[in-house]
Amino acid sequence: MNYRVISEKTLNEYLQEADTLLIDLRSRSDYENRHIPGAVRLDWERAVSEFPSLLKDYEAAHNRLPAHIVLYCDSGHISLITARDLAVRGYTVMSLNGGFHRWHGTAVS
Repeated sequence: MNYRVISEKTLNEYLQEADTLLIDLRSRSDYENRHIPGAVRLDWERAVSEFPSLLKDYEAAHNRLPAHIVLYCDSGHISLITARDLAVRGYTVMSLNGGFHRWHGTAVS
């Protein structure tokens, strides 16, 4: 399996690069209320089946596949499970440790 967990600091470094695909796995209302800039929303319940289509759309829009793929959810649990499920299928992905709450600075210790 090829996935890893990254910190919000590492995410911010990746976001400085043009070839990072950031995927928000939270609910539509949470995403619409606030999300990490540049993130696209993907329903976590269909993430594995819809991921190939998302990559195809990214490639069509950017003429290349993303160099970095980072998933996040509210607290990091769903994105970790989704990262594992995608890695089993051969994708190289990352999960944001602590999710949106940690990135936003509201993580509970």
